[in-house]
Amino acid sequence: MKTNNLNIFRLLVTGYLLLVMPSPLAHAADASAFDTLDKIPVQHSGRVKPFQSFAQEAVLYITGKNHFQKLSPTEAVFSWMAEPEKWMKSPLIPVSYQPLQQEFSLAVIGGRISPEIVLGHQAFLKQVEDALERRRQKDRLSRLEEKRIEVYERAAFFKIVGQGKLPGWIAHPEDSRKSWLPLEALVTPDGETLLIQFFPEENVQKTKAALQALFKALREKGSPETASKAAGEFSQNLKELFETRGIVLDQNLLQTEVTYNQIRPFAWAWKFYFGSLFASLIFMLGGFRLLGKQGEGIGRAAGFLLFLTGFVLHSYGFYLRCVIAGRPPVTNMYESIIWVSWAVVFFSLVLSLVYRSFFIRGAAAVIATLALIIAQSFPTLLDPSVAPLVPVLRSNLWLTVHVLTITLSYGAFALGWGIGHAAIFSSVFGREKIETPETLALYLYRTLQIGVVLLASGTVLGGVWANYSWGRFWGWDPKETWALIALLGYLAVLHGRFAGWLDSFSFAVWSTVSFLGILMAWYGVNFVLAAGLHSYGFGGGGLPYVLAVVGFDLALITWAALTYKKRTRQPVVNK
Repeated sequence: MKTNNLNIFRLLVTGYLLLVMPSPLAHAADASAFDTLDKIPVQHSGRVKPFQSFAQEAVLYITGKNHFQKLSPTEAVFSWMAEPEKWMKSPLIPVSYQPLQQEFSLAVIGGRISPEIVLGHQAFLKQVEDALERRRQKDRLSRLEEKRIEVYERAAFFKIVGQGKLPGWIAHPEDSRKSWLPLEALVTPDGETLLIQFFPEENVQKTKAALQALFKALREKGSPETASKAAGEFSQNLKELFETRGIVLDQNLLQTEVTYNQIRPFAWAWKFYFGSLFASLIFMLGGFRLLGKQGEGIGRAAGFLLFLTGFVLHSYGFYLRCVIAGRPPVTNMYESIIWVSWAVVFFSLVLSLVYRSFFIRGAAAVIATLALIIAQSFPTLLDPSVAPLVPVLRSNLWLTVHVLTITLSYGAFALGWGIGHAAIFSSVFGREKIETPETLALYLYRTLQIGVVLLASGTVLGGVWANYSWGRFWGWDPKETWALIALLGYLAVLHGRFAGWLDSFSFAVWSTVSFLGILMAWYGVNFVLAAGLHSYGFGGGGLPYVLAVVGFDLALITWAALTYKKRTRQPVVNK
């Protein structure tokens, strides 16, 4: 019997490893002959980056996927440039909106349409032109109009990339901070003439020949060695072209970004958090006892080490991202989510060490895993690219500290949301033997105290920044208003607990409900209202999914509250 249980335990562990580990085939596909091209510096979106980063952003924007047709992003973009006519006719652009699919009718193949059809459809282009004019007039667009613009801009962007007009490949000979010249300059007579004015003709011709050889190798689909050799020659000749003008780039910074792209620290971090949760569940179910006398100790150690490894990877990813961008993560919702999930784990480590409870880490593992999966799974809504700061955020210490403090409070409240759910269901399902409701209420109380202090501090710092930037401390901007509502909501819950108005169960229920204020201040103002002076953080999309999750969660909490109330009101029968 013990042998059978041990086999089941091993099967569960093997299943977890198969779930989180990448397949060898996927890894082999990424390890292509284009590693050299990955590291070539290019200029796009206001900064110099490895071509690998541009390729990932381009493939994601055009196709809506991180990889397309089993090609690495770098290989895909170079194939587009080598054979633009072929790819212009291929169904690349996703068209998921049903009314727009009906407009294109049979041209949509498998939910996608070719750039050629999009850019050659005169009636569609007229509708796009009208929609763009309305957008310039700041009129409210219908969803169909927004989708038309989106499809058109993706097709237009593909055409520009395929023609070699983006990104910038050759640093401006007078100042590398100015706009770089695209590959088009190497393949057109006018561009070649311009380059020869600033660079030695011999180097220009060698670089052009290497590029043509690379394109030829891609078109003929010869051996990987041929393409790899051509890629190496093109990279080397491009580097020598830079050196003729004394242009020196920070190769360490470029390599840092390549490392960040390759190791994908946030994608790995959630897998370790999930592993920690998996180990904790097995521990609570007594699974580690199957390993003998030391089984429970092994289970606790395994859960903690997996959790800590995930946190180290998470922190390392932030470090790399800050080095690459030269700033803290304050620009978009993607960075906000991974920062808030980091805060969840950080606060859980502090509290679990203080109270010696693996239960807090378990709640944090759930929240961090879900948050990082969301961040990785919706790249078209949550843009993962590293972008320069918008002007309002540059050289503004007060605003940076304000945003980081506010979002740290979101992390504490998110952890409280997780602990609150654990407390609710522990009471409903009678799992008090693991942690008593009073103990869970204590964890929750401390977590909310941390969040309230940070949110109040961040709100005050926001007023200081507002006075510095806009000349007033408070203006009832939507972001300011909802931050205040969220703060007051949590203060009311803490006061109710302190005054004895809320028992442990009611405290957990109202704590989880109060997180809706944070969700509105964090997501709703930016992605739903999209109004106010905090315009640098606006985005769109995902509202139906968020509403569905919120509705389901409220229904679940309501059911749990009614079930608990019914159970506690039942009379005790003495036998």
